[in-house]
Amino acid sequence: MIGRVIKGKYKIYDEVGSGGFATVYLGRNMDTNEIVAIKVLGDQYTREPRYLERFRREAGLAERLQHKNVVRILDHGIENGLHFLVMEFVEGLTLDQVIERRGRIPVEEALSYAKQACAGLDAAHRAGVVHRDIKPANLMITPGGTVKIMDFGIARMESMVGLTQSGMFMGTPRYISPEMARGTGADIRADLYALGLLMYEMLTGSPPFDADNPWAVLRQQIEEQLPPVRQARPDVPQWLEAVIARAAAKDPAQRFQSPAEMLAALEQQTVRPVNVPQAPPPSRAGAATMVKPRPAARRTSRGLVFGLAAAAIVVALGLVAFLVFGLGGGDTTPTPRPSQVAVAANNTAAPLSTNTPVVVVVTSTPEDTPTPTDTSPPTEVPASDTPLPTEAPPTEMPAPTEVPPTNTPQPTDTSPPTVAATRGPTATPRPSDTPTNPPPPPVSGRIAYSAGGSLHIADVATGRDTVAAIANMRQPDFRSDGALVIAKGFQGDKTSLWTIDANSGAFVREQSPFTNDFRPFWSPDGTRFVYDSLHQGLGNSTLYQNQLDSNADQLMHYNDQAIIGTSPVWMHDDFVAFTGCDYWPGGTGGAKCGIYRMPSWNDRPQLIYPGDLTLRATDNYGSNLLLMSQESGNWEVYVMGNQGGAARNLSNSPNSNDGLGTFSPDGKMVAFASNRGGGWAIWAVKLDGTGVTKLFDLPAALTGNWTEEHISWGP
Repeated sequence: MIGRVIKGKYKIYDEVGSGGFATVYLGRNMDTNEIVAIKVLGDQYTREPRYLERFRREAGLAERLQHKNVVRILDHGIENGLHFLVMEFVEGLTLDQVIERRGRIPVEEALSYAKQACAGLDAAHRAGVVHRDIKPANLMITPGGTVKIMDFGIARMESMVGLTQSGMFMGTPRYISPEMARGTGADIRADLYALGLLMYEMLTGSPPFDADNPWAVLRQQIEEQLPPVRQARPDVPQWLEAVIARAAAKDPAQRFQSPAEMLAALEQQTVRPVNVPQAPPPSRAGAATMVKPRPAARRTSRGLVFGLAAAAIVVALGLVAFLVFGLGGGDTTPTPRPSQVAVAANNTAAPLSTNTPVVVVVTSTPEDTPTPTDTSPPTEVPASDTPLPTEAPPTEMPAPTEVPPTNTPQPTDTSPPTVAATRGPTATPRPSDTPTNPPPPPVSGRIAYSAGGSLHIADVATGRDTVAAIANMRQPDFRSDGALVIAKGFQGDKTSLWTIDANSGAFVREQSPFTNDFRPFWSPDGTRFVYDSLHQGLGNSTLYQNQLDSNADQLMHYNDQAIIGTSPVWMHDDFVAFTGCDYWPGGTGGAKCGIYRMPSWNDRPQLIYPGDLTLRATDNYGSNLLLMSQESGNWEVYVMGNQGGAARNLSNSPNSNDGLGTFSPDGKMVAFASNRGGGWAIWAVKLDGTGVTKLFDLPAALTGNWTEEHISWGP
């Protein structure tokens, strides 16, 4: 399939996930250069005309569902026996990955995700679509904090595979509604129930209903009330706890009746009181982050017996079919690699677990009858400013001969990483030597740089040092909270990598015992750093990462081969940008050079900006990457997407050298070093390229070869 062109325009570059139901490939629309995900149905599922008719109908319906919080189906069709869906390619982290690596999510961030999910469900509801499998693995969080609901139109299609009964549904026990667990019909309120459980899990770090087997979880869904959120997370507002309780009410009539109604409650921060029973205190510490599995209650209702008995019969049949034919018994969506493509989320189902989809009978309206729609007007959700989670691997991208540009939106205002401290009041800049028009924008924070052989930490607005100059240190990088600077020593007794207290100038810790480690750069969460080094004696600079509290370096590699490269930048999507050539397995032996990106967890690098080894990435914010290049004849500062694509000249001064760009803490401005006007100074420009102004002159020339230096803008 690699290299194949579908429908005359969708070229397949790489396989990114496969499973019993389908295989997902990363491709490109050659007409528009848009990166897409192509989902190809397995051959064994293309032999039943009734199923294929359902596939075409559902794909056509989902293709008409256009909303910023829903992964879009762009195209579908059949070509030479190949049944395929072309979907929007979304890079980011699934919500289950976010929760797994971060645990409890801040209240405002969880609220933003919930609002966006409501908005996506509202658009689907108005289009007559019910998802029926809302769960963390089906919510993608983009680098800009946008929620994308995945697999609309797919959940119901997958349930048709190998099943003939009307209304069969494959759901996930942890998030299945009580009515679905009983085997009765489901409507949009089942999706809202699942969203209520997701909100609980985001805020507490664990699902509210969990046990050792799926039957016990189904029983909990039917019989047990949702534990109070504030018992596990006291800082959650009471109004938000009430919203979650109403969304997750056992009786559908007691829930919000539409996504628009639930969204209004979240936006107004008030809820209409409803008669929702409260659960008894769970058997765990109130302040605990993780919710321990609860044993099933001994009492059994008659309805539960009948519901579980019916479900057990169908699941038994489904499991037999799975063992004999590979048809069902689990979520048949392709299982991705460590990377995550939006349309390739979820694991196969062996062995059966409480997070594994199970089959229950749904006695619903005829399958050709659309779900009743809500006539409420759509509710707009403001763009999220929440940061990208700093842990968890995002989507892998291949390294084809020509690098397809990304179509991931570039946010204009992405919140700083989790560890960022609250910034102080904005200061007034010192008047520049050469007045500019328009006047310089207000700036605040501190800039670390090395000039005259010493490290300086200077107030951005005045250029005055905030601590005494630190001798023999260079290549500084601010941690995002502004508390520490990591830098390289080059003379005296500190010729390795050191962390320095940014508020006092005191040395904190030697981070590496080697003298030939260079260019350290913090991870977004401030617990690790990446750097390049010659200390392994491999003859070339290779990439390493290390923990803040450890001296045990970790060689970055692909297929057990060290990554040769320099000037690493740890980006907010947990990838590392660096300068290098493709000497790794599967490469050309070094013929392709430029700026690459590779996952911090070690996987194949991808070329995102071709060129020579003078190119340098210098900083990252959100989904934007800064680089410096002399391809125009002199050094300039450029900004581009951190997944590749066109670069835009920010410094734009053909008669000077400009470089070492660094983002302001809010990502709205870029500072850089420049010798325009005859002497070296720190200048700033807005991210749209306007408002270029000089911030302050440097007290001496930049240390050493200026292109090998680093400047960093911290709070």
